[in-house]
Amino acid sequence: MRTKGKTLDNIQSLERALRIIEILAHSEKPLGVTEIGKLIGVHKSTAYRLIYTLRQFGYVDQDEDTEKYYLGLKPLELSSIINERLDIKGIIRPYLEELSSKTGETIHLAVREGDEIVYIDKVESKHTVRMYSRIGARAPLYCTALGKCLLAFSSEDIIKRWTSKESFPQKTENTIKTGDELAREIERVKSQGYALDREEFEQGVKCIGVPILNRTGKAIAAISISIPTFRITEEKIEEFIPLLLKTSSEISEKLRYLQEVKGP
Repeated sequence: MRTKGKTLDNIQSLERALRIIEILAHSEKPLGVTEIGKLIGVHKSTAYRLIYTLRQFGYVDQDEDTEKYYLGLKPLELSSIINERLDIKGIIRPYLEELSSKTGETIHLAVREGDEIVYIDKVESKHTVRMYSRIGARAPLYCTALGKCLLAFSSEDIIKRWTSKESFPQKTENTIKTGDELAREIERVKSQGYALDREEFEQGVKCIGVPILNRTGKAIAAISISIPTFRITEEKIEEFIPLLLKTSSEISEKLRYLQEVKGP
């Protein structure tokens, strides 16, 4: 019962914090702690604790002269990320369609969010039997072709955090088991520029992934071909790899050019 009560308290605090963000977003002027407390129906001490936490994460800022609060820059930062992803989807979509047309298979576009990949676009295979997936779905970094690409071309701190893990949850009998094994896999991906998922995440499905790189060589997204095992051969994998690498290079170059045109 104590755990349940604590969970409910946490949910209530979250709801109140979100209400503060919405209130400040729609307010034409900065608001004081007492005002905010009244608007969300809590004592000013409770409102202050919530505001303090929101300030720590950049969602709320304070006017030093009046000591009143207004919306911080964090929502703008998140909005920028969303808009960038929407721009990326629009730019990359024709390449996904072309890849699907040439290979006849399902093509995915994904980005990294924390310790997972998120599918943000896809072009379905015309075949009756194909990999099931949906836009917005999540999958692990360590056992998907998309995830390996996003991980291999990320910061050294992120790579080190993953490769120092002792073990990973096993999705299939082929899933990477240890951090040392993942470290070797990451080196292969860096060296060859693509990643393979040989039924490591889902039995009966193989994937080939490539990163989309920004000006600093970091992966901002990744694309993959997903093929049922019964329909793929080693010869077909070797045929698809150069096609993916060429597409990755073209998209990365185009995005870097557009970034240069827009400026920092």
